[in-house]
Amino acid sequence: MSGRRTDDLLVRGGTLVTMGPAGVVDGDVYIADGRIVAVGDAPKSAATVIDARGGLVLPGFVQAHVHLCQTIFRGLADDMDVIEWLRTRIWPLEQAHDARSMRASAMLGAAELLGGGTTTVLSMESIRHTDEVFEAVQETGLRAIVGKALMDAWEPGTEMIGEDTDSCWEDTRRLVDRWHGVSDGRIGVALSPRGPRNATEELWRRCVQFADEADLRLHTHVNENRGQAEALGARPEGRDVVALRSWGALTERLVMAHSVWLDETERELVRTHGAHVCHCPSANLKLASGIAPIPGYLADGVNVALGADGAACNNRLDIFTEMRLAALIQKPIHGPRSMPARTVLELATMGGARALGMADEIGSLEVGKRADIVVVDRGRLHSTPRTGGDPIADLVYSHTTSDVLFVVVDGVPVVADGSFVSLDSEGIVAEAEVCRSELLQRVGFV
Repeated sequence: MSGRRTDDLLVRGGTLVTMGPAGVVDGDVYIADGRIVAVGDAPKSAATVIDARGGLVLPGFVQAHVHLCQTIFRGLADDMDVIEWLRTRIWPLEQAHDARSMRASAMLGAAELLGGGTTTVLSMESIRHTDEVFEAVQETGLRAIVGKALMDAWEPGTEMIGEDTDSCWEDTRRLVDRWHGVSDGRIGVALSPRGPRNATEELWRRCVQFADEADLRLHTHVNENRGQAEALGARPEGRDVVALRSWGALTERLVMAHSVWLDETERELVRTHGAHVCHCPSANLKLASGIAPIPGYLADGVNVALGADGAACNNRLDIFTEMRLAALIQKPIHGPRSMPARTVLELATMGGARALGMADEIGSLEVGKRADIVVVDRGRLHSTPRTGGDPIADLVYSHTTSDVLFVVVDGVPVVADGSFVSLDSEGIVAEAEVCRSELLQRVGFV
């Protein structure tokens, strides 16, 4: 099977979990010129045919908060809270990146994501070498909105400080000019102040104005750690969400990662201003940050997406793990029906699509949308028997990334029969190992 777009493509004979009005139906998906042309009743032949009989066919997963630049740090920063994690490990490691290690990290992360059925991400990088991440996602076929981490303020506790305001702003404008909309729109640029505490009011206001002018997403971290949220709430600007509102950033363009410790005022502001929350359950548990009250946010009418965060704090980029945890961790607190499987799968598909401003393009199997499609094998030991079961519940509670058989992005097959069509996974791993060793030498963690 070619890793290039064919004239047309047919996904034949699966159970379609459409995440759209059609619900769950048996049938085919017909694709032409990178878009879905028919769902259910489709033509019976095409230049390329994927046999999905016995499998689940669903839209590609969307992760609304990852850090591709941190994939190469996997296993180097365990058993810490987020403040110690940033101060003693992540910030020194990010500063030690060179262009080669950044590209290797992004290639490894993109391959892991695609192999596990995630076809679209919103990713925040570090302060340098962001072009290398764009080149990696362009090569791998991942759909990605990528942002350079904008940091022009010193953050107490983490001791992170990046660049002066004009330098980071000029680099961001250059990235937008070079990368936004390339690869037939598969790649975009986000404006990514690392947090309300990492960027000055001046930089935030520039981002807000430019996002409106150029139709860009804003991507940041909000109230991840309780102590951090409360300590920084003593600033003149107020707590994170209050500050964002005062700068004009609290809009439907804003994706707020974590949002574990919003107080009542902040929750009301998020509800009324239309910002999006990206829930990262694994990272929040591993860094001891807490459990975000997602059922309450959903009841407030807030759009919620899912994200793995980075491999440095997860330690994997596995959407199946995030779905399962998103469902399970709420049940002891809010009851067994507080996060049903259908709701969780919605977060991992249409919730992410809405957060990225792409609800008309991805997130469901519907005619006219971009052909980002995943086929999952239903016949594994851990997912059978399936007779009489609910395929959506199976996806959330039983299936794993190892069950992903086929992945299509923009009508291009990137995974077939569980293997990459054109990516050299062994070469990607080997390059990551070399670059990791050199990076550790540079930072002195040996």
